[in-house]
Amino acid sequence: MKVDLTLYQMLKKNAAKHNARNALLFRGKYLTYEDLITKIDYLASGLNSYGLKKGDTITFALPNVFEAVFGFYASSKLGLLCHMVHPITPVKQMQKYMHSTNSKTLVIMDTFYDHYKDLLNEKNITIFLVNPVTEFSLIMKLLYHLINFKKLKNVKYNKQVKKFSDLYEKKSMNVTNINPVSTAVYLHSGGTSGEPKTIELSHSSINYLASLTEYIMGISDFNKKHMLAVLPMFHGFGLCMGIHAMLINGGVNTLMPKFSPDETIKLISRNRVNYIIGVPSLFESLLKNPKFNSPKMKNIDQAFVGGDYVSMDLKKRFDKQMRKNDSPARLLEGYGLTEVVTVCSVNTLKEHNQSSVGKPLPGIEILIKDLTSDKILQKEQDGEIIVTGPTVMNGYLNDETTTKDTFFKFDEKNWVKTGDFGFIDSEGYLHYKQRLKRIIKVLGMPVLPAEIESLLMDYDEVSEVSAISIPDEEKGNVVKLFIVWNDKNKKLSDKQIRQIIKENISIYAMPKEIVELEELPKTTIGKTDVLALEKL
Repeated sequence: MKVDLTLYQMLKKNAAKHNARNALLFRGKYLTYEDLITKIDYLASGLNSYGLKKGDTITFALPNVFEAVFGFYASSKLGLLCHMVHPITPVKQMQKYMHSTNSKTLVIMDTFYDHYKDLLNEKNITIFLVNPVTEFSLIMKLLYHLINFKKLKNVKYNKQVKKFSDLYEKKSMNVTNINPVSTAVYLHSGGTSGEPKTIELSHSSINYLASLTEYIMGISDFNKKHMLAVLPMFHGFGLCMGIHAMLINGGVNTLMPKFSPDETIKLISRNRVNYIIGVPSLFESLLKNPKFNSPKMKNIDQAFVGGDYVSMDLKKRFDKQMRKNDSPARLLEGYGLTEVVTVCSVNTLKEHNQSSVGKPLPGIEILIKDLTSDKILQKEQDGEIIVTGPTVMNGYLNDETTTKDTFFKFDEKNWVKTGDFGFIDSEGYLHYKQRLKRIIKVLGMPVLPAEIESLLMDYDEVSEVSAISIPDEEKGNVVKLFIVWNDKNKKLSDKQIRQIIKENISIYAMPKEIVELEELPKTTIGKTDVLALEKL
């Protein structure tokens, strides 16, 4: 599949093969590929008439609704830089984001007007408000306004506040001439060092990864196959594999603005979700729902997990449930980071090792580097994971120093130093162990929180667990453990926990403190929020 195209060109070229097929499903309404391209073309013309031109930045802070998809590809057609941000970003943070990316245009849901209205104090800012039921019936529109009356009552349209729906012009324009290796998208991430960064990804890098979908899934025909598009578009995994991958392969994206186990199970039952990609908490929520234990769940063909620590216990329980439901799906773990778009190694149904995060994808190379030198290590040796290939980022926006420090030159190629610790086994499978930043040094001895978490998750009593580092005058640092029980009446004692860790890992890994919680705090995309735990 040719990938040296813009994101829009990649979509349009492949959509032409499937004009009559359904492309998007949202709240029971389908849009065909022909409908999708028409909407994108009309919106691109409107954005152009409004005054946005090649090289300008447009900020989207939307959940997964029709307009988020239209806006993303229309911006690509014009050569705009798509700045993708979480919909409930604090106003002050949004100001910083928009200043750093030189964005003067913000697209949000109309129900978030009150949240962002203070941005209008800057006279050069324009906010476009999205009504997510514009494509629906009059009854649906009336119901939407009735339900959201309080959130919409203060909305006043003027020179700075405009309706997104007014941008659509019933005409098309020529595609802007754009270099596919130029930056297409700005995504925010912790960076490989854990410090907030704005990552620049090119059209061709996203296209390349999406083009590997057939290889990853072992499928060539995606007709009437539905991907649960619940991971947000401000996340690399959700943007590329949740949205773009299906659309360039003729499948259907089932859009879901916010994850709901009940709604997901309904969609699976109706054969409107066949593929699921998500973080561990998503799959835990499904497994805990009694309705997931049903023969109708056989409609799930494949499931992929990543983005956070994945316990072997979760994979075993999911696989067992799928076998019971007569589904071919298994919970296949992958590994990646935004600096290389997202996934760069993954287990597949054809080739997998469930204790690993899979083999590198075609065209992507992964090596292990020594932590203290430039030496490349052999198989089975632990070190820092480094990655190179067509998906590598263009760099961090306005930060040449950190960009330079993140890249490692070897074999005449630029490798991304991931900041992750692991090894490659004799069969070529990558094993991810730990973020380097999370390694805890106790009396100088390295302790891996993920190793502690993995050990305890093998016990039926444990629902969730997270280990962090806290300072200690005598030992430098020690382990603090947070644990959630499946049943408060059936739990391990602190003494038992410490004994288990001492016998299976080391005396250095024994926690100084053990804290019971109702649930672990989560980030906006469902990862365990380690920073929040560090404040407890």
